[in-house]
Formats: sequence, structure tokens, C-alpha cells
Amino acid sequence: MRKTMITAVAASAALAAGVATMPADATDGAHAGKGPVPRYKVVAQNLHNPRQITFAHGDMYVAEAGQGGHGACLPDPEAPPPAQVCYGPTGSVTRVRAGKQHRVLKGLPSIGAEGTGSSSIGPSDLAVVGKHTLVVSIGFGSAPKNRAMFSKYAQKQLAHLMSFNLATGKRTSVGDLGRHEAKTNPVDNRDTDPSGVAKAGKLGFVVTDSGGNTVVSAKAGKVKSVAAFQDRKGISPITGPEPKTYQSVPTDIVRGPDGAWYVSELTGFPFIQGAARIWRIVPGHKPHVWAKGLTNVTSLAFDGKKLYAVQISDAGLAAGGPPIGSLRRVFPKSSGKASKPIVSGVFAPYGVAIHHGAAYLSTGSVDPANGSVIKVPLG
Repeated sequence: MRKTMITAVAASAALAAGVATMPADATDGAHAGKGPVPRYKVVAQNLHNPRQITFAHGDMYVAEAGQGGHGACLPDPEAPPPAQVCYGPTGSVTRVRAGKQHRVLKGLPSIGAEGTGSSSIGPSDLAVVGKHTLVVSIGFGSAPKNRAMFSKYAQKQLAHLMSFNLATGKRTSVGDLGRHEAKTNPVDNRDTDPSGVAKAGKLGFVVTDSGGNTVVSAKAGKVKSVAAFQDRKGISPITGPEPKTYQSVPTDIVRGPDGAWYVSELTGFPFIQGAARIWRIVPGHKPHVWAKGLTNVTSLAFDGKKLYAVQISDAGLAAGGPPIGSLRRVFPKSSGKASKPIVSGVFAPYGVAIHHGAAYLSTGSVDPANGSVIKVPLG
């Protein structure tokens, strides 16, 4: 079962045309916080299902999950037959340098809704190493064995953490998360979907697998388990009065100012409002819940000691209609409060990065052609 938000909101993507992404230098009338309403401007546009954002050497990079394509197809596990998701080499990475937007990587694997390319899975997050190398997580959202139905080119990248040298064109696998999930499978059925990435020491990385519900480390082709997040039970008005089992689904990982790892949680269906948490992980110790009371979190970023999180849907992904989310300041559970909205009323936000006192937020993350990145001042 694919548990990421991308397939969960595939039906909502059809409504995207009626929900505008935000224009340059606009004001968000849906902002729910105190004080002046933040102003923002669009700094990248016409993106293909944009996901996580990172900055390096003054440049902004955005992972784009692509538009799927007309290649081999899988049954869409989130929709009734004959719905399918199909492959195409349409994933990419966009760089914004001095205000100019350019795709520095193209032709990466992407699997999206047949005929529309909406809610695709493909490039999800990236880290920049040195001046020329991008390390990119390539999602999959299915059982590792299902990669066999795609081309050799796709098989060597789907469910991998990949390294791309922009100067030489060389591409290598830093780690095959799909193979690791097939061997270990610590939670539920075998399913793999690499998502968030963070640097961890020299040439090493930590990665969230949103399909396997795990965090792993990857270095020089070796993948090791770091943490696994077990199923939970909860009550949702969508499924009735009896408690239902649902999954954790980690989505992003960042290093905190204290040196610990912080992991965001989407939760699986029925995407209960207020059930998402932020985990704190210290290597060698059991993960513990650092913050709670959030909903469908997809991305995290620290600004000093302040933690910010993206909620792709404030009402919960199963609430119906297009996913409308927010960027929020997150507080530890010991503070007695969960979060404070910074900007809200945003169509399908996904990734966030903090740079020079502003938050950069990807929006329209289920849209195959009209995603964007907006800049929101934090001062």
C-alpha cells in the first residue's frame, strides 16, 4: 500500500485548477496567526509536482517529482480499477540562481496518475555536496519487487538515493533503499518510498523511507536501519467510532541545533487531524516524541532553535476537497502548545527551507505543471 500524501490526494489534484497558487507580492487572507499578515512573492513557478527545497552556495534547489508518463503502469492502490499510475522519465531538479530558474537535472524517474501526471512520485529531496554534486532521493511508493516491470534505467534509480555530478554527468547509487526494505521490512508489508534526506558526516546521509516507515543511513552503497515507526490506533469521523489502525509515515529529517535528528510524520489513512508528531532521534537511543498535535506534516526546517513545519492539509488529507495547508512554528510538547501558523490557506504545500530570515515554501505539490515556490518573511 502506498502511504505517502502524494497518492492519498490524487483525487484532490483534479480540483487544483480551481485553487490558485499565490501571486507575486500577494497577501494571504487565510492567515490565522496574530499580528500582521505575512507578505510573500513567487520565486519559482511552472514546477512539476514540487517537493523539498534546499539552499547551497546562495542557490535554491527544488526537487520535482515529475509528471509520470506513458511507460509501464501499476494499478493505483488509492483508487478503484481501472485507475493506474504510469512511469516516465519526467522527474527533475530546478535551480534558482540570481532570480533565474533552470532545470539542472532532467529525465529522472517519475510515476504519476495515468493521463494527468498529477500527484507523481519521483525526486523528493536533495542535498548538495561540494560545488557540483546533487544527492537526490528517488521515490517509488510500491513493493520493491515491482521495480522489475520498469526499464533498467528506471530500476537503477527508483527507490534509490542517487548522486549526480553536474560537471561530468556521472550518476551513482549512494544506497538502494528498496533492496534494504525487501530484506529487513521492519513494519507492515514491503513498501518503499525514499523521501527526506539530510547529510550525516563525511559522504553519509540519513533518509526517511515513507513506504517502509523507517529512517535509514546510506553511505557508499551501504544502507543501515536507524529507526522504525510502528502502527498506531485512533478514531476518525471518516471511519466511525471504533479505533482503527493507521501508519506513522515519516516524511522528512533534519538535524537540530542540539545535534539530534528530528523527523516529521504524515500519518496514514484516515489522516486524523492533530495526530501527526515530530520525533527526536539520538543515535543509539530509542526515538521519542518531541512535538505532537500536528496534521499531515511533510517538511521541517530549523531557524536557529526555532523549528518550522509544513502541513500539507490542515483539515487532514481525507477531509475532501483540495489539500489546503500551512507553514507553522512548532513547539515541544513540554511547552503545552503544539504550533502557531505563520502562513495558511496554501494549496498543497510540501517543502520548506529557511534562508536569510525567510521561509521558502513549495506549493501545488500535487500539480504536474503549475507548482511554485513562495518566499515568506519570518521577521
